[in-house]
Amino acid sequence: MKKDKLKSLVKSAKKNTTKTIQASLTAQLKDAAEKLGITSKTITKEIEKSAKKLAKKLSAEIKVDKVAIAATAETAAVAAPATEPAKPAAPKVAKAAPAKPKTEKATV
Repeated sequence: MKKDKLKSLVKSAKKNTTKTIQASLTAQLKDAAEKLGITSKTITKEIEKSAKKLAKKLSAEIKVDKVAIAATAETAAVAAPATEPAKPAAPKVAKAAPAKPKTEKATV
């Protein structure tokens, strides 16, 4: 596996971990605030901001197993069937409006 691909996989794994931690913290803190009867927009914003900071700090300490990610990516690449390239969409042709028959005024 190329280094660039491995780096991007590790980076995405760390990002997913951070988002998961943040979502979990936010949900738990909001539940605790509701139980205490403290709910408002400002408190909710503060909870989300603090959860984001804490998730970033916690995920920085987590080590990602590069060997496991590489093995998972390789098995996923082998298991995925080869797909055909997407066919280009046919250009859309505007339909002409149907011609209205000209009516002649009858002169009597």
